[in-house]
Amino acid sequence: MALASRFWTTMYGKWRSARVDRKPGYTILMMVPGDMAVFLDLALDVCGGQDLTHCAEILVIPDRPSPEFRKRFESAKEERAHLPMRLVTLQFVDRLVTRRMNNPHHNYFLQLKNGIDASRTTHVLLHDADLFIVEPNFLKAHYEACVERRLACLGLSPAWDQWYRDSGYPHVTATWELLIDVAWAQQFPPHKHHGHRDVLNGVSHEFDATLLPQCLTPPERVGRHNQEWGFVHFNYVISAYRLFQNSTGRYEDANFRVLLVRLLIDACDRSGWQYDAPPIAELSMGLRNPSRRVTYTKQETRKNYPEFRSKLKELIDKGRLTDAQCASIRKGIEPFDRAFDWRG
Repeated sequence: MALASRFWTTMYGKWRSARVDRKPGYTILMMVPGDMAVFLDLALDVCGGQDLTHCAEILVIPDRPSPEFRKRFESAKEERAHLPMRLVTLQFVDRLVTRRMNNPHHNYFLQLKNGIDASRTTHVLLHDADLFIVEPNFLKAHYEACVERRLACLGLSPAWDQWYRDSGYPHVTATWELLIDVAWAQQFPPHKHHGHRDVLNGVSHEFDATLLPQCLTPPERVGRHNQEWGFVHFNYVISAYRLFQNSTGRYEDANFRVLLVRLLIDACDRSGWQYDAPPIAELSMGLRNPSRRVTYTKQETRKNYPEFRSKLKELIDKGRLTDAQCASIRKGIEPFDRAFDWRG
């Protein structure tokens, strides 16, 4: 067994909360980037706009705990006194991993593991920081459907990896807004939920978070809504931003994730923090100048703009943002609309 694999299986072989007496309902696991306070506020605004009838608690779990984040959390809690919020701090070893590696896959697993252990309900919801729920009854219906159908987990979208469908696991479901029965999750040691390479039926494959346990679960216990509805999701924004942070030299923002982060900061940030995402004026220079830190010059990038811009339009139209926030986003995106001849 490789050293890295031994680390994960040894350190994350048991659940701390395996014997906890859980009450019916669900807990939102708000897994947010600890150096990007804007996503804390956005996630709280999104979930706070929901009918939270069955929600017992919102656990805010930053991947990089810090005094600054705790201060912002306390302010957010005061601003939203009606929400049942609690801050969950990663264990000491986990904090070392997130700070030294800054790997989005490791970070996500550690947030997931700590969130499940801190929860006290029968179910948990994995809320994606870059997903905007636009239907106010979405979470209520999501939980009720999962319980009624007695599912191990209920999600929204198929796993992005075609390998699962080709290999006889079409039921495997992506993690965003995945509602999980904790009893099912804890049938597997925590490290099985970690994104890692493993062998299934004699075939080696790279499994994203929670996907190997889903493969090992009867298909009828893994559910997915018949159609994607009630949300706008940009996908992999935090992962792409971490890749940008870890990169050196020129970075081609091919899917406009760094741009999205900056647009959201300018429109929605309440913290006044300094962010690594360059300002709009700097990003727009990368439309023509290939020597800038962030660029948008490849043909692939041009092809990706319509999909990104359509989602951004849907967010503006339906995302429950304020008029001022929408106006800020529209102004910030103008040079990109011109450069890519957007007519939507």
